[in-house]
Order: sequence, then C-alpha cells, then structure tokens
Amino acid sequence: MKSIKLLILICAATSFSQCKTIKLSKTAPFIITGATYHNWVGGQPGVSGINLIIGVENDAKITFNKIYFQNKIVDARIEERKGKKYAIANISTSNREELIIVEEGAMKKQKKEPEPIPFTLEPNEAVIKYMVGKKIYYYKVSKIKKRDTVFYQ
Repeated sequence: MKSIKLLILICAATSFSQCKTIKLSKTAPFIITGATYHNWVGGQPGVSGINLIIGVENDAKITFNKIYFQNKIVDARIEERKGKKYAIANISTSNREELIIVEEGAMKKQKKEPEPIPFTLEPNEAVIKYMVGKKIYYYKVSKIKKRDTVFYQ
C-alpha cells in the first residue's frame, strides 16, 4: 500500500514539475506600427468573423505562427500591402457546424470545440506567437483599435 502511495506521489510531482508557464516577451525584435480589428457579417445567416490586422516592421528573420485574440487561436499570415507588412488573423465566429469526414463517402456535422488559450487578455489585446531560429516567443499587443463592422451581401 505504501509503494502505491509513493508511486502516485512521484507521478504527481513529476507531472507538476513538467508544467511550465508561457512567458510574454517585454520587447520584440520587430516593431508594431499599428493594430486594428473589425467584425464582419456575411451574406448568409450565421456567417461572421473578425479580421485582425497588425502592422509590423523589421521582421526579416522572424516566423509568425499563431495569434491569440478574443479567446481564439488562429494561424498568423504575413501580407504585404502598398509596401508595408501586416500580420493578419482571420477569425471565424460563425455559429455554423463544420462538416467532418468520418468515413469515405460519409459526412457528419460536428461543432468544433475551441482550444483554451493560455493567456488572460482584454478584448483589445492580442498575443503573437513567433519564432526566431528555433526558439518560440510570445509578445502582447495592446490598445488594438476597433473599427466599424463590415456587412457583406
């Protein structure tokens, strides 16, 4: 009985020691030139989302991976517009169900469960996950300006 308790104690201690918190970088090797977001509503019922646009400079040796914003995690992509670079996140807030292929020829409707984010953020804050070489960093962007909602038809 003592050996089982000892084994459980060792397992618990090992699992807690392997947990590490994600630290935010206080500075980043790139410059944020501005950040805005706007909600959008599609032409069909239940289709909506958020477009987050973050202006960046000096990102030559950086790979942007993910953006955490308003309890969502999305892939970040870089776009160049009129000679300026932007980290873009298109976030779906649609309440439509996703089609999942279960077997060949058969489909099933299933609502995708959101992945929990490891940060506490205000509605106008985002965290950028980026890599320099093989090392991962996280940088918080604050005071993101909200623009008017865009309605598509």
